[in-house]
Amino acid sequence: MVNNNIALISRNTLMLLSFRQMLEEVMPFADFHIFSTTEQMNQQQGATHYYHYFVSVTEYLAHPDFYSQRTHQTIILIDNEAPQTSLPPVEGQEGGHQHSINMLSSREEILRQLLQMQQRGHRHFSNYPNEVTQQIRQAVERDKQVLTRREIEVLRLLAKGMINKEIADQLNISVNTAITHRKHIMQKLRSQSLSKLTIYAVQHGYVQPEEIK
Repeated sequence: MVNNNIALISRNTLMLLSFRQMLEEVMPFADFHIFSTTEQMNQQQGATHYYHYFVSVTEYLAHPDFYSQRTHQTIILIDNEAPQTSLPPVEGQEGGHQHSINMLSSREEILRQLLQMQQRGHRHFSNYPNEVTQQIRQAVERDKQVLTRREIEVLRLLAKGMINKEIADQLNISVNTAITHRKHIMQKLRSQSLSKLTIYAVQHGYVQPEEIK
């Protein structure tokens, strides 16, 4: 029986919350646990409690011995903390580096990277149920053309903390039109929560975390 506990480790909490939401959609059978540091994870449960480690570059480089002993359980999250070229080589692996996911990519591209691992790249990841492949493919398809171009513009400004009037002024539309776009976005994404809309915007690359107010 596969251990379904997965650790997500990074000081970038917003990135992890966004990534966890994505993983929960395509791997509903797994239990995801967020930690700021490797020390915090070990203090709470210990290393053997987790089947997978999704870890930031900075945290990975801070604990090379720990993760080198768990090469086939570790997936590195590439963000703006450190360049991928900083990663140590792994003998026999394509590209010479640890398995990694570029978190600066769009949500669709991140899902595609997960799909590639599931299908051919990652020994441990491929041990999950075959349904994961279909779940990821379905998620990619659902993400295509969900919002119109104007709705994406409104969503981007919402994530940046703008109110309806500011959005209207920015896009040269009426306040009522801005409100209508906002309602349509919430209906399509099935969420009335601004924080969830913001996470969605980050996931899809519509806004960068540092732009959020």
